[in-house]
Order: sequence, then structure tokens, then C-alpha cells
Amino acid sequence: MQKLKHTLVTFKLCPYSMRVLALMCHKNIKFEIKFIEMHCKPEWFVKISPLSKVPILIIGDDIVLFESDAIMEYIDEITLPQIMSSDPIQKALDRGKFEYASELMKNMSIFFFSFDEERFFKYKELVKQNIAQVERWLEDKKYMNGDQISLIDFCFIPIFVNLNAFKPIIQQCELTKNFTKVSNSNIQQFNKYGETILQLPCSKAGKVPDYELLIVEGVEKVNSYLYRLNPCFFKSLKDIHIRQPPK
Repeated sequence: MQKLKHTLVTFKLCPYSMRVLALMCHKNIKFEIKFIEMHCKPEWFVKISPLSKVPILIIGDDIVLFESDAIMEYIDEITLPQIMSSDPIQKALDRGKFEYASELMKNMSIFFFSFDEERFFKYKELVKQNIAQVERWLEDKKYMNGDQISLIDFCFIPIFVNLNAFKPIIQQCELTKNFTKVSNSNIQQFNKYGETILQLPCSKAGKVPDYELLIVEGVEKVNSYLYRLNPCFFKSLKDIHIRQPPK
């Protein structure tokens, strides 16, 4: 492979960039990273990013890849061993799950940051439905496609990082328990899967060191409905993330 410079452009709390960062760390890709502020996008970024969104991956001097799934497939294809299935059916199934993971992450973000009570409960139910579907896919498997990690698993890393950051509040909101028609064994498998992928070294390397604290502070800053439910929980969460920085 021709050695080209790779520069990932993102902002600190972007969950879609986290999946790319985790994969790049897993694949030992050398890269530079540029953080921007999305509320004040630099002119050079707007000029080269087709959707004005992150992440984008700048390759060499003039090639710009956008959309996290496309970037992930590129990274996988230029490094060995490739972890995306070569089977056409499995590849198509996984690409569908890429999109599903993105939808779950979007719904989670709206749930966390919603100011409005009605919107909060609407997205709470959507997240619960999304999680129930993931549980059905997992069955008794260690990873999404079996015993070996595959590209789709990296899409779920930011989901579990965020669930873990708000763990006490998530438990209070009953997002991952008491599902209709979902057995306790499925719920346990979902939690076990989350623990497995969070223990991967690349999961820790794929996020900024203070990610959990920043996301908790972000939800507090917008005075979201989740925050207003129990501000004391947020004080406790911040204390936890300050006292126990990532290793």
C-alpha cells in the first residue's frame, strides 16, 4: 500500500468519529487528528466537507472521505486482516446494521439532550425498541457475527460508551430492562456484549480521555429533561468521572 498521510477531522464528542478512531487504533493506522467546534466550523472545513459534518478523513493532500461507514470500510480494506465479511449476503446484512447502529446513536443523543418532556419519552421508547432489536441479533454470540470481532462491532462502541457514561441514570430510566417480549437472558447478553467491546483497548483509545465527563456536562449545560429529572445524579456522575479518569 502506498504510504499516505491520514488526517481525521472531528469534534471531541462525535460518536460517529469514535467508531472510526477505535478502528484506526485497532488496525494500527498512523494518523493525525484535528478537532473543530461544530458551532463555529472553520471555513477550510466547510469547503472540503460535502455535508459539513464530521468525521472526514483527509488522505494525502486532496482526497476527502466522508461518512463514518465509508471511512471504516476504506480503513479495513487497506489493512490486514480484513474484518468485514467477504460474503455478499453477510456484507449486505452488516451494512444494514451500520445504519441501524447510527439510528440508535441518533435516538440516544436526542433522548439525552431533549429539553421537552414529550420528546424525551418518545425517544426513550425508540431507544428501548432499538436495544431490543440488537438483543435479538446477539442471541448467544460473543460479537455481533459470532466469536470473532467484525467491522459492525465498532459501530456499537460509542453506543455502549454513552450508556456506560450515564449508567446510574439509564438504570433508573429502565432502558435496558423490563422489555416486553424480551427475555432476561437477552438483556444479560446485551450487557455482556457491551462489557466485552468496552474492554477492548481500542475502545478506550478511540475517545478523548475526558469524554464521559464532557458528555455529562453537555447534557447538564442544556438543562435537558434527563438532567432535570434528578440533578443530584449528575453531580454524582461528574464526581465519579473526575475521581476515576480513564486509564
